[in-house]
Amino acid sequence: MILSRNMLGTVLLGGIFFLGSAGILNAGQPLKITIKEESTVQGDKVRLGDIATFSPSEDARAGRLKGVEVCSAPYPGSQTRLNTHFLDYKIGYAVGNDDSVRLKKPATLLIKRTAQYIDTKELEDIFKKHILSHSSWSRDKIVFDRINTPGRMALPEGKLRWQVWERGNSDYIGNVFLTVDFRVNGQRVRKVALSGRISIIQEVVKATRKIRSGEVISKVDLTLVNESNTGRQLKNALTRIEEALGKKATRNIQEGRRVTRAMIEDPPMVKKGKRVIIKAMNQSMQISTLGKGLEDGKAGDQVKVMNISSGREILATVMGPGVVQVHF
Repeated sequence: MILSRNMLGTVLLGGIFFLGSAGILNAGQPLKITIKEESTVQGDKVRLGDIATFSPSEDARAGRLKGVEVCSAPYPGSQTRLNTHFLDYKIGYAVGNDDSVRLKKPATLLIKRTAQYIDTKELEDIFKKHILSHSSWSRDKIVFDRINTPGRMALPEGKLRWQVWERGNSDYIGNVFLTVDFRVNGQRVRKVALSGRISIIQEVVKATRKIRSGEVISKVDLTLVNESNTGRQLKNALTRIEEALGKKATRNIQEGRRVTRAMIEDPPMVKKGKRVIIKAMNQSMQISTLGKGLEDGKAGDQVKVMNISSGREILATVMGPGVVQVHF
């Protein structure tokens, strides 16, 4: 096809007009921004695109203005209200001197923020799971007497993870304190303190009758009972009847009372006024003679005894029931 000079000019001028229109894209035409009365956001920033509609939506200015930050979002699960003066200031600053932008706004704007929630039971489960997976006690013996949490929490939406840190008491008995770091999409959003009191179910020795101070304890005086115990109680309590058999009570122990190590002691193997066998020995010989204890003594104690045949007082070591030893 052959174009005349006049036809070619017309085509060129039309092309220039089309390209010019595409370049300015609605320049000079009004852009209407309508602020909603209520908006819901997810992130920690509120942008103009979150709270407004734009007409025409394809206007190039709309794409820029949508990203303008209006304010920080409220805490997750809460809300805030913006007045018209604040909106005038923030949006007017972004629009500048463009008289073709028309702004329509309500008297106030309510902004709500979404959240994901962690309730009290979930926090308690975090505490329990950490204790059960780290304690050396079997799970069926661990008792959670109480667990303290801050209650239901609102966190930002996103991928939730947490890490638990211990705050002393790695025995996990008695009062236990933990710190939990919550992270959403890899960023720390909240640190929470959890605490609780933990007991252990274990058999302990109890008295079946009143045991008087100074009495030697026998098997019929004792029984085993399952009870909940904390760390200090576990250290002091007897867990086997054999630990108390043949021991002497250091105080009165009431019937049904738990027997602790502080309540018993080994009875004296040498008693004051009672006969003893004195073994005298050196590297080459050993002789034995009768004696009398001048004081009570347990195994290993140094006690005074008297040699009955000579009437001499000597210091000897208690070796066993009624037996002492001296070296010469």
